[in-house]
Amino acid sequence: MKENDTLISYLNELNQSGKIQYDDYSRLFDMACELGSTDAVLSAATEDIAALLWLNGNCEYCRFGRKEEFGGASRWICAHGAGSDCRPAWRGPQNTGTPFLKAETMPKQQPKQISRVERMFGPKESWGQEQKATGSKPYRGFLLMRCRECGKLRGFHAKVPITEYRCECGGVTPVANLRPLHLRCKCGKHFMYRTNVVEDTLTYGCLACGAPVDLTYNPKSDSYETVR
Repeated sequence: MKENDTLISYLNELNQSGKIQYDDYSRLFDMACELGSTDAVLSAATEDIAALLWLNGNCEYCRFGRKEEFGGASRWICAHGAGSDCRPAWRGPQNTGTPFLKAETMPKQQPKQISRVERMFGPKESWGQEQKATGSKPYRGFLLMRCRECGKLRGFHAKVPITEYRCECGGVTPVANLRPLHLRCKCGKHFMYRTNVVEDTLTYGCLACGAPVDLTYNPKSDSYETVR
């Protein structure tokens, strides 16, 4: 029981230091408590075995049994004597077969830390696979996308490369063949977007001050520029 109390104290120490998660701690604590009750059951069983040894005289299973050999024969005697002097105690299980090989301890793998961006867009390893699956180039940064379902224009900043834009209406628009868009506001701010807009002209608000800025398509540079 002392060893079990030591185990529980050690588990509590690990839990308080944050080295094991609460769910893991709960399972380990339950197992430690079960081991405590098992220890009591084994102790009672050992006493019952000792009583059977005293009744049946099976000295070969007693820790005080001594084996004597003479003339090619052998017999078991009690180190304490016989009758009332006998104080049997079970010698415990004996391993007579192949020694049990302890399994090698595998190094504990630290849980991979998942960033907020990966929780939103999936594992980082899969980002490069989008291009292979869709055949389109992924884009990141400031994007100005028009939904092909509802036609709403929305600007946003993509922190990771994406190949499709999901509108609030539920429509999905491929992010492909985007043109540069240079928005220069009178407030002095300059923003560079990538857009799927195909109109000759459009108006969009400045990200800094919110003032509307007129833009036009320049076929020579294949980009949208601010109307002066």
